[in-house]
Amino acid sequence: MDCKRPYKYSALRQLLSLICILAMMSCTWVKDEYDCPSGFWLKLNYTYNILDVEAASKYVKDAYVYVYDTDGNYVKRVYSSYSDLMANDMRVRIDELPEGEYRFVVWCGIDDRFAIGGENKAIDDFRLTLLTSAGNSYEGQLPELLYGYLPDIYYDDSYVIHDVDLMKNTNLFSCLIVSIDNQAVMDPNDYEMKIISANGTMNAYNQLVSGIDITYVPNKQISVVFNDTEYGDLQGIQYSIPCLRLMDEKRDRIVLEKKESHQKLFDISLSDYFGKVGKLYMATGRELTVQNYLDRQDFYTIVFYLSDDLERLITLKVNNWRVRADNHVKL
Repeated sequence: MDCKRPYKYSALRQLLSLICILAMMSCTWVKDEYDCPSGFWLKLNYTYNILDVEAASKYVKDAYVYVYDTDGNYVKRVYSSYSDLMANDMRVRIDELPEGEYRFVVWCGIDDRFAIGGENKAIDDFRLTLLTSAGNSYEGQLPELLYGYLPDIYYDDSYVIHDVDLMKNTNLFSCLIVSIDNQAVMDPNDYEMKIISANGTMNAYNQLVSGIDITYVPNKQISVVFNDTEYGDLQGIQYSIPCLRLMDEKRDRIVLEKKESHQKLFDISLSDYFGKVGKLYMATGRELTVQNYLDRQDFYTIVFYLSDDLERLITLKVNNWRVRADNHVKL
């Protein structure tokens, strides 16, 4: 009788058991992507804001990813809903591409308030345009529109996550018009406020490509009482005005005029005054150019202080930074 055979069979069974256990742990046997991650992913991040905090889950509601080859030719479009983004930690999976380098353009928040031109054409033909009313005016809410771009990224079937840093393209202005005379009364029916900017069309690089002015008018205007630390309780008018991306090199303007006579009480450059606020940030040690400030900030509270005769702009306060109006005269 061979006494070694039971030992051989026992060792063989142990080896087979170990192989089975390893096979069951293998990624080819387990389909759960969290146990065995796979795929090419774009991770959407939004930290390019005034607070430098991650806020993609708050502002991103869906995502369209336009894929182009390195020559700029259109390849495909991938859509991811809000529920898909939340389930995948704000990631978009890209599948079924031939191996090679590609450019990825990401737009979040596109809806029926925009028209898309050149969608299935070369990257340089792409246009995203805000739909306006007669006279190129816009009244109403704007979606949370964000943009991101990744150039020349290599794609294959290996597991990889690429970060896409987003920039927010929509702003909201909460404007308050008051007189330094606390006895003055301002009637919302007597005044008209608007923002004028040629920012209604963007290309695939998030550059403004239209020279046509859009007039953004308030979607809300109400009479309010404002408690000012210097002048006390002031009666005034509050306006809420949405607006797309502002550019330092363009003369984006905010205007207040009397409705009946069309007399302008002020017509000022937003970038000029916001540039002064940006310099105040720099004085505190934070490096912000005017364009950095315009791109990071998306909510503006502006208080305009008029003279006691309601004829001149005296000073204004932008997000709690007080800025003196130029020359104390009509602008």
